[in-house]
Amino acid sequence: MNIEAYDIDSLRKLVRSLQNENTVLKAQLQKANIPYEKYSHFEEQIENLENYDPDQGERIIIPEYITDDMAKRYFAMFWGRQDVFAKRGKNGGYFSQCNRL
Repeated sequence: MNIEAYDIDSLRKLVRSLQNENTVLKAQLQKANIPYEKYSHFEEQIENLENYDPDQGERIIIPEYITDDMAKRYFAMFWGRQDVFAKRGKNGGYFSQCNRL
């Protein structure tokens, strides 16, 4: 199953297919007398309305421009040996490598 969605219609289609699959699997569990938790995430209520902002999608995000001074301060935290670097492994994670000439 492809979980990437490019627009709202593909997200809705994905949610509907997952709900249908969930219904079928719950019916199989019930038929086999296997207990399962009967909890619906779609019925969940928002408990703390003070922190909930219904217009959060309409907020304007103000981009911060990175100045040369900010970049220099950031990279100054990582100054060190120039021959040591991180290399990504095949199964994820990073491993230190040394480039000795």
